[in-house]
Amino acid sequence: MKKRYYLFLPIYCSFFVGIGVYEVIHPSFSSDSARIGNYEIQITTMPSIPEVGKYTKIHFHFMDQYGKDIDKFRMSLKIYHNDDLLRSFPPTEYNGGNSYTDYVFEKSGNHVIRVNLLDLKSGTMTAYAFNVTVLALYGTIFSDLIIAGIAGAVGIIIAIVIFQKKMKTKNKL
Repeated sequence: MKKRYYLFLPIYCSFFVGIGVYEVIHPSFSSDSARIGNYEIQITTMPSIPEVGKYTKIHFHFMDQYGKDIDKFRMSLKIYHNDDLLRSFPPTEYNGGNSYTDYVFEKSGNHVIRVNLLDLKSGTMTAYAFNVTVLALYGTIFSDLIIAGIAGAVGIIIAIVIFQKKMKTKNKL
């Protein structure tokens, strides 16, 4: 094997490292947005896939039709699992377009988060339901898969180096 093929090995390794870094920086699983009337509501969770029994930070971002934060609004929140109401948060007034809620999910599966938004300037009420998937072992499984991918890449590199050395010794004989 020629040395120019060694250039592909760092690319292969960086692919697995890139997947892990991207997942941490850009959580995609439990983030969503919806445009309702003149408003856009965005939801994200940290961690990106909530785990059963662990604290989850639910972040809401409310914007107007021009992408600017809503200055003042009132929001209520309800969390459902299999059409059963798990928790209801009373209407609370917020400033600046952002709201954070800490919650511990007790069951795995799909949870529905229903947001009721009242814009205090216009007096309009909007509602939307977001789906959030909660898993029991996601963090452990994802970490194990990334470690296995990196270990596989390192194993391939070591095998190629050993194979190259054996080929050189055979060619010298």
